[in-house]
This record gives sequence, structure tokens and C-alpha cells, in this order.
Amino acid sequence: MTRICVPVCVRRIDEMRDAVPLAAQAGDVVELRLDCVDEIQIPSGFLSEFLKTIDRPVILTMRSTEQGGHTLLDYDRRRQFWSSVNNLPSDSFCDLELDLVLDFSAKPTLERLPIDWRQVICSHHDFSGVPDDLERIYERMAASPAAIIKIAVQAYDATDCIPIFQLLKRAQQEGRELIAIAMGEAGIMARILGPARGSFLTYGSLDEQSATAPGQITAKQLRELYRIDQIDSQTEIIGIIGNPVSHSLSPHIHNAAFAAADLNAVYIPFQVRDANEFMRRVVQPRSREIDWNLRG
Repeated sequence: MTRICVPVCVRRIDEMRDAVPLAAQAGDVVELRLDCVDEIQIPSGFLSEFLKTIDRPVILTMRSTEQGGHTLLDYDRRRQFWSSVNNLPSDSFCDLELDLVLDFSAKPTLERLPIDWRQVICSHHDFSGVPDDLERIYERMAASPAAIIKIAVQAYDATDCIPIFQLLKRAQQEGRELIAIAMGEAGIMARILGPARGSFLTYGSLDEQSATAPGQITAKQLRELYRIDQIDSQTEIIGIIGNPVSHSLSPHIHNAAFAAADLNAVYIPFQVRDANEFMRRVVQPRSREIDWNLRG
């Protein structure tokens, strides 16, 4: 099942009321980036009532500044916020960073998270690149009681998506739900192909101005340009390499042609710094590190 999550990152509650219906119309899941709200000016009881008005599953996020958030709340105040969340709809989730997940899971009963662990996403973001200990980070998160793991890394080259696809394969083999994202223009293929390779969801912005992470394309582009709902293990993958490459019109031309001809194919822009390395690790059948139906 392909799920597109549309984040809502606004400064005021009244803006949230206006933005959420648009996000729900564009995506399958709505993320409320509560760290964007000025000084978290959320009235008591607002969330539990507001969530009842949203006809989509919701992800509540209070991202720390170290993990790419906008809030000025320190660790203790963010922990206090999560301790106060209750009456969460059964199909919705709370996104907590790994340190908070480990903290809550280690506490005595009275200090534990008041949310069912089946509704918790344990997340980790690295905006500097792909960490050398990515597998170890995954293992620490997988050992937590959180139902879903989210790992987002910064990609500077299309080859940086390889560890993302490898993690998705491992998570499937181990029966773990994983959201794996490669941020930046070079990470676009992970955003497009992730759901077909087991990612619990992918993120798409409401429009080009409201992206909440580097390289995040719109939900409309995911659905209409790349036809993400139709991508599967048999989809032929075709693309263009370059640096930069995001300006290319080729994806618009060729994906439209694939749709008109009813072909199970997708055309992707690959941001590549080293063409030889890309050909060796991604393209050549005898040496590539990704098992996919790449055609040229």
C-alpha cells in the first residue's frame, strides 16, 4: 500500500485549521508539525478535539532543533508535552526522537508514555550525510518498543540512496515497519521508489513552498508525475543523470508518455557527481548494489 504523508508546518493554530483539509485532500496521512507553532501555543484539549475533525490518519511531531525542528522547547518541556498527549485516534501516530523513546521506555510505570507503543514512530534524522554507523542506529531503534522506525539521511549523490534501500530490505526480512528517506535533490529516487520497496510511507509537500525537508517534492508530483501508486517490483526504471539535474524537463515528458502508453515504467532524475561510481554501484548488473528493473 502506497501512503503519502503531507506535513503541515504553520505558525498559528488558525493557519493549521485552514491547512489541514488541504493536506488531507492531497495525501493519505497528515503530519502536524507542532514544533512549527509559535511557542507551542496549543490550547488545553485542542489536539484531542481537533484530531476528530481530520478524516485521515495523523502523525503528531514535535521535532527538536537538533533533529531539524523549529521549536525552542528544551528536552524536558518536549518530554512534558508528550506526557500530556491522550485520546489519540487509533489510526494515528506520535513521532518521537530516539532519545525520547529510550527515555520513556526505561521509566517506571507512572512516568511512562501515555500513548500505546503501537502508535509510536521512533525517528532519527541526519542532515550531514549518511552516517557510517547507520546499521547500528537502525538496530538501536529496532530494539525499542516503537512500532515504526523512521530514518532520514542527507543524500549528496544518488548512490547515497543505496543504504536506504538496503535498510528497507533488511526491515522487510525482519518484519519491522520502516520509513526510510533520503533528503536532498539526490534522494528523490528513495522518495519515489521507497513505498514499492517496503517503506511504510513517503513524504510529499502540499506545494513547492511548504516542503519541510530538503528535496521533498509535492504530493501531486508523486501521484500525477511519477504515478507512485502504480510502481511495483516489476516497474521499469529509466532516468537521466546529471549535476544538477532537477531542472530537467525529461521526467515530465517521458512519464507523460509512459502514462499515455499505459506502460509500467517510471522516469527519474538522478543527481550524480561521479558517473563511473554510479554506473558501477547502481547500473552494471554484475556490480550494482540494488536489485531493481533498471532499463537505462
